[in-house]
Amino acid sequence: MNRNQFLTAALQNPANEIIAEELFRLALPDGWLVSGCLVQTAWNVLTSRAIDYGINDYDVFYFDPDTSWEAEDKIIRTLAERFASRGIAVEARNQARVHLWYPKSTACPTRSFVVRRRASTDF
Repeated sequence: MNRNQFLTAALQNPANEIIAEELFRLALPDGWLVSGCLVQTAWNVLTSRAIDYGINDYDVFYFDPDTSWEAEDKIIRTLAERFASRGIAVEARNQARVHLWYPKSTACPTRSFVVRRRASTDF
């Protein structure tokens, strides 16, 4: 599967398209729809399963230099409100603040990042 085929498959899930469009409207700093919701949708297309089979939530990464919990919580609440009526559960995380909670959560150290693209490659 090439890039275009993957994107075409991933966007067959209406939730992925709705979220992507809303991220654009919100102008979330360096906002990306990421992770399992994309890959699982592509697998579902390839295996002829229900388009949302195996998807519990939709992950959004963004990169905001404001690393306060209050700023991240505001984004989490905003996205939850925007998608609640559609039954779409979104988990948003500011990649600029992962270094503040990840080591406590996993016992694995991580560094702080100044650009999102570097942060997402460290998984």
